[in-house]
Amino acid sequence: MRRNRILLAALVLALAGTAVLVLREEAGPPPPEPEAAAEPPRRIALRGVEFADERHWFGVRAHCRDDGQDWCAHTLLAGQDGRVAPRELPPELRGDQQHLAINLVALGPSRLVVWEGSRRWFTADAGQSWTRVDEDAPPVDRIPAGAVLEPDCTPTGCAPRVLVVLPESGRRAELRGLPPLGDVRPVPHPDAAGRWRVVGTHRGRLAVADTADAGRGWQVRELPPGPVARPKRVQLVFAGHTGYLLIDGEAQPQGRVLQNLYRGDGQRWELRWHSTEGRYPNVLLALIPRPDGRLTGLDQASQTWVSEDSGRSFRPARPEEVLNGWAAYPTRSGHLLAAETDTSHSPDGVTWTLLPKG
Repeated sequence: MRRNRILLAALVLALAGTAVLVLREEAGPPPPEPEAAAEPPRRIALRGVEFADERHWFGVRAHCRDDGQDWCAHTLLAGQDGRVAPRELPPELRGDQQHLAINLVALGPSRLVVWEGSRRWFTADAGQSWTRVDEDAPPVDRIPAGAVLEPDCTPTGCAPRVLVVLPESGRRAELRGLPPLGDVRPVPHPDAAGRWRVVGTHRGRLAVADTADAGRGWQVRELPPGPVARPKRVQLVFAGHTGYLLIDGEAQPQGRVLQNLYRGDGQRWELRWHSTEGRYPNVLLALIPRPDGRLTGLDQASQTWVSEDSGRSFRPARPEEVLNGWAAYPTRSGHLLAAETDTSHSPDGVTWTLLPKG
């Protein structure tokens, strides 16, 4: 009897195994394991470039997820004589972060300040170590070599003073001894002769104050009147001893920005061009003078314009004259042209070199 029960149990187990096999064959093979979602491809962009001198420059390299969300990891690049070395940014700026806009200002071959929003850091060794800059320095009477001038502005407005970014610490200090100007907008760097300039209003008119002795003595020169009465943004570029001063006014109710363009030798200025309704270009974002006397401009629509009469009139650029970028700006050593992911440098506004991204 016991032997029969054992045989019966074995028969039941065999029949159960056969049923499971049949069910598996009818159901088909198990579904494959789901594949892990692939990370979106990344793009590499070079941003915020500035030259300390002809041999040294700094920039921010961004590795961004190409998913439209602007998630990027940033690295400092230190360029010297055609070579580029990556450096770590301050810890707070490392790793993937969204909508992070990092700015920098070069104060020498190895000194610079980076900032994001209201946070600022300083390095004296080209990014190998960083110090948080939390306080301004006491006021100064002169502008040291390597310094940069900044307006004292917040999202709510600008104070009537000029700040000096000090090259030994990256701290900002109020510049004393400035003439009584309203709406002050400093030119960040001196010209080739070492003369510093600040644009503002004087007795109700646009004026330029300049100093040849690092801020100890100033001369104020009123500018010929144009549609802009109060400066919002200024840009000064030189070709040899000839300077072009572009002054933006406040945006009009329709969003239009009025502009005055002056030409001069740094001492005397004449109004060469100004924006008016129906006149082109509408708004010039950048000016690049060339050694042959032509003046190239880039507008808010990234269209290139050329003046062959020292800024009195502009025409659309021919194909060979087009600047392939959306923004241009002067630096201590020539001009920079920014495209979507690349930045190019030109010492003369004619020959452009693509900067490496490491």
